[in-house]
Amino acid sequence: MASNLREAIKILDRNGLVLRIKDELSTKYEIPYIVSRFEHEKALIFENVTGYTNFRLIFGIYGDRKRLALLLGLKKETDIYGKLLDAIRNPIKPSKGGGDFSINLTGDQVDLKKLPIPKFYEKDKGPYITAGIVVAKDIETGSRNLSYHRMTPISKNKLVMRVVERDLWSYINNARKEGKNLQATVVIGVDPATALAAATTLPLYNDELEVANSLLGGNLKVTNGLKVDIEYPANAEIALEGEILVNENEYEGPFTDITGTYDIVRKQPVFSVHAIRIKDRPIFHAILPAGTEHKTLMGLPREAKIYGIVKEVTTLNDVYLADWGSGWLECILSIRKRHPDEPINAGMAAITAHPSVKKVIIVDEDINIRNCKDVYWAVINRANPARDYLIIPRAKGSSLDHSGEPRSKVIIDATIKGNENIFRKANIPVSERALITLKKLQDNY
Repeated sequence: MASNLREAIKILDRNGLVLRIKDELSTKYEIPYIVSRFEHEKALIFENVTGYTNFRLIFGIYGDRKRLALLLGLKKETDIYGKLLDAIRNPIKPSKGGGDFSINLTGDQVDLKKLPIPKFYEKDKGPYITAGIVVAKDIETGSRNLSYHRMTPISKNKLVMRVVERDLWSYINNARKEGKNLQATVVIGVDPATALAAATTLPLYNDELEVANSLLGGNLKVTNGLKVDIEYPANAEIALEGEILVNENEYEGPFTDITGTYDIVRKQPVFSVHAIRIKDRPIFHAILPAGTEHKTLMGLPREAKIYGIVKEVTTLNDVYLADWGSGWLECILSIRKRHPDEPINAGMAAITAHPSVKKVIIVDEDINIRNCKDVYWAVINRANPARDYLIIPRAKGSSLDHSGEPRSKVIIDATIKGNENIFRKANIPVSERALITLKKLQDNY
């Protein structure tokens, strides 16, 4: 199990899952373009970044469930669900230690242009941080929260950040009531457990860092801030300490979201940076918006929650927030059906667990839910629209779904009904000799 980003890279390297790029490339479009072509296969490290000789950039380290499971010391991808749910039920408070930052910039030394922040897509407002985890402490309760927020520089020491109306939004409102700004730290380049925990939505005032520490078996260390009264992961490659200005907002966007489309422009909170702390030979972690790493980190914690709730109503084999559904809006469930109406119950349970989902498809065990062709073969061959499509005309949905309001949902029961023999896929028996020939052909062509 990797206890920091650098250990994670070593583990992936040993498994042939790292691609190192030595060609000089720019953070503006060039690096994101290469990432978009390869991150589904491997993590990418860019070692020659135009204008930033002291930095390396990494993308795709958590680019799929296989990589994440490997880094968490798990044998199977589906083991992540149980591991995460257990950590949520059994959080562990982290202890002090570490925090050996070799560079500490404060006052007039603070300049966000010193960081290799990429610009990804043509119509993006500008460069923006995509793997930044905000660590904040609530003024009223003292509770800590970790969450991802995209943020773009608007001056040498200020960023405008997208804050959805969840925990951090509540913290900001509580600080505003007290007439104070909200102290916070943005950490970039953390261990896999912290990366996963920060993407997980917990009940308000629950500490994601304690969940991360539980995932790491109690080995996570935190360090004190230079300019803020907040403890944050000591293993971070980069830390931006400062405060969220509760009475200052700026226009944020347009930026590309997980759907691969541009999000709307809106006024959002401003983060003022008071100190930049950097490790020796730093590795800057960035996430390609709408890429596989974005979908994995955003979707997997929701899959775990869906898994935990749906298994209460059916025998659940697997769950997948489908890549072709933007990793967020379409959920595929594989179940072992015991009652004709059980698939619909499973679909409603999935919607309860993940209100942003727009479509839920339920299939039998013989369908590969990570293969779009297989799933939609089941839909077209096993689902009767008049009987097996359930339309929910109005329900809470995702702000990323711009298809119209009120937001609606569909549950599709694509399981077998009636005579199983006429709904099963035909199979061609395979011999060892045929497999040998197939491998030769694949290797040559």
